[in-house]
Amino acid sequence: MSPLGSGTGSIPEDRTLGALVTGQLLRLCEESGLDGTDARNYARLLTDSLGAVAGRPLNLPPPSLSFLSDDSTPVEFSLSLTPHAPPAIRVLLEPGCGAGGLRDNGLEGLRAVRAMARRWGFSTDQLDVLEDLFLPADPQGPLALWIALELRPGGVPKIKVYLNPSASGEARAAWTVRTALDRLGHRHAFDALPPADGYPFFALDLGDWAAPRVKIYTTHRDLAVADVGGLCRMEHGPDRATLEEFLRTAGGVDGGADDPRALPEVRFDRRPVLSCHSFTRTTGGPTGFTLHVPVRDYARDDAEALRRARAVLGRHGMAPGALDRPLAAVTGRRLTDGVGLVAYVALAHEQHKPARVTAYISSEAYAVRPPNDGRRIDHEPFSTTSGARTPMEPYRIKVVEPIALTTREQREAALERVHHNLFDLRAEEVTIDLLSDSGTGAISAAQLAAGMEGDESYAGSRSFYRFHETVTELTGYRHILPAHQGRAAERILFTNLLEPGGIVLANTHFDTTRANVELSGCQAHDIPCPEARDLDSELPFKGNIDLDRLRQTLEGPDGSRVRVVIMTITNNGGGGQPVSMENLKQTAEICRRHGVPMILDAARFAENAWLVTRHEEAYRGRTPRQVAEEAFRLADGCVMSAKKDGIVHIGGFIGLNDPELAEKCERLLIATEGFATYGGLAGRDLDMMATGLLEVTEPAYLAERADVASHLADRVRTAGVDLLEPPGLHALYLNAGRLLPHIPPHHYPGHALACRLYLEGGIRSAELGSLYLGEEDEDGNPVKSAPYELVRLALPRRVYTRSHYDHVGRTLERIAKERESVHGYRIVEQSPILRHFRAKLQPVTG
Repeated sequence: MSPLGSGTGSIPEDRTLGALVTGQLLRLCEESGLDGTDARNYARLLTDSLGAVAGRPLNLPPPSLSFLSDDSTPVEFSLSLTPHAPPAIRVLLEPGCGAGGLRDNGLEGLRAVRAMARRWGFSTDQLDVLEDLFLPADPQGPLALWIALELRPGGVPKIKVYLNPSASGEARAAWTVRTALDRLGHRHAFDALPPADGYPFFALDLGDWAAPRVKIYTTHRDLAVADVGGLCRMEHGPDRATLEEFLRTAGGVDGGADDPRALPEVRFDRRPVLSCHSFTRTTGGPTGFTLHVPVRDYARDDAEALRRARAVLGRHGMAPGALDRPLAAVTGRRLTDGVGLVAYVALAHEQHKPARVTAYISSEAYAVRPPNDGRRIDHEPFSTTSGARTPMEPYRIKVVEPIALTTREQREAALERVHHNLFDLRAEEVTIDLLSDSGTGAISAAQLAAGMEGDESYAGSRSFYRFHETVTELTGYRHILPAHQGRAAERILFTNLLEPGGIVLANTHFDTTRANVELSGCQAHDIPCPEARDLDSELPFKGNIDLDRLRQTLEGPDGSRVRVVIMTITNNGGGGQPVSMENLKQTAEICRRHGVPMILDAARFAENAWLVTRHEEAYRGRTPRQVAEEAFRLADGCVMSAKKDGIVHIGGFIGLNDPELAEKCERLLIATEGFATYGGLAGRDLDMMATGLLEVTEPAYLAERADVASHLADRVRTAGVDLLEPPGLHALYLNAGRLLPHIPPHHYPGHALACRLYLEGGIRSAELGSLYLGEEDEDGNPVKSAPYELVRLALPRRVYTRSHYDHVGRTLERIAKERESVHGYRIVEQSPILRHFRAKLQPVTG
């Protein structure tokens, strides 16, 4: 998405959320013929209901990751249209959008509803009897409570509340809906509903309604046109032909196949179609039925979405141009510049009333989603790692550096010279360098300015104290020791923590961590969660540790040998997959119970925190900074390479609570790295690290980084290359074994793909397969192979643009088309430890 919302065109930096949405509302009221006094009263009601976030400047990120809209604007408008009547305006809002979590969000919503009840004298009894179902102590799901206002002349709106059936878990959503209906007296209503994939909303009419409704929304994934007629369970409801025609028209499949007879087989396989049944009586079936089509996921842009809405209006006896002026009242952008302004088009039927068409209109306060380009769109707006999409980098480029544009012949000669080991290439021989994200990022203007003020005093510099204060506030650890990078921090910590014969457990050790463990005379055991074995699944927390194996090991015969448990966030050796906060909490508890310290490898702590806010229900309302602070405080200490999420070229640190262990580490630090207040770093490095650790948790920075990874992932899939799903933030992991099945593991298919990437496109990457993890005997026969043959494309921070990553995608596409021509390699010389860094290889031909 564009990082600038639409509104009426450009948005001054000091413009607030409240100013934007009330301006949109006032113009919509004018278009619908509502009296100016009523319109102003409704505008005040909107800002009052939003509370403090109404005054939030739009140049700040959204107050929370609201499920209400794709760009997290906590307000949505809709126009309900019937023949020969002015449009009815509705406003959907999230009163608790600025709260710290779902529980507080829901309580804020309840307070807003009850304030309206007192103001207009209606009862909330029906809502009160459901509070424990939909607002439990630890709610889950994407929302807590929304309020819908139907604006009427006279200044008193009709009120409706939306509740979350997944509040006690998605698996219990059906039970929650059935129980809520039973409590309200609709004991047979649930059985009248059609089969569904989910229950996203439970809605109640409150206040002055002629026949108050209970409304149940159901999800229908991969719905075929031919199946839509079977969804309606309303007596005397719309016939099959009416529903099929509406679905085809709104979904854009009229004439969309060469053979019209194939149209019923078309499936809506992007964001799912929703149906809604309403009940106004406690006996009999539903008295209303609505079909909601998420037009924004099936149209290229809003111009196309509007054309479809016009066609629907015309076919149901309404003026086709009824939406033109209201859309212009909400936005000043061209409709061809984005998609999502028209979010849903719905066709509603109620007994004894004419059919009604409703268009749901997005405010777009924070972002405009770019036009769809034919790629698959995820079902839910926040089911990907990218969140709000931003098709441009949220920074300006002040300094540029030329990159090498070499010929294929030059790259072929370079590979021969370095014995086919990409680590030995000179940097000027590489066009796009995705070997590592460690120390390869671009520093910000603020970091550079901080570095200019670096204090180079040998001891006690102000740079150290600024760094120390920043890290202490972030982590909460009592003892902070700087080091020149992560592996130095590991060496110092492990030298003092480990003893020969010990065991170190981890979700997955990365290469230098494993090496430092083994150099200490210990064994490094990886116990990743079972889900990590499925490279194709979209499960969000495949970086977790296997809690059952952790317990078994600590309680088993080797339990006394376990010296420490390392939790790497994100799990780099496991494909850059995140670790959930729940997994961290349980790991910490198990470790405490057995007296074993839990240490974080926190190199990518901010990226892990971002993914937690996207995928862990209990943390959807938290900021990345809040999640990171909690994660650090769950552990007994950490080691960090700040060359990753410190966004610096050199630097790292150790954080500990144990004073005795910290003292031992400090002594070794002084002897091998430098005095305790510089740890082998210049003062300017400490200052730049402190600034980077603040910048890295900014939501806008993390959202753009996630979106860049998503952009490249789309290009990789389009090229026909599988990757480890779902993509993380710092790297993509290509499934070389699947792409090159003709190359056996002991001929290193991952390394073969990495070499071909360089040969074809000047792209340097890193193998994470059997060259990295495997073993062979003296004759080159495999003794141990890696479980997967992967190639890591690490993404430097703020260095490459989307056009650079498009080049990567095009290169992979060429390789995939000629995959049979890619050959394997054999080792001719290697080191006994970390062999992939210095090995010499030769192609296997014939």
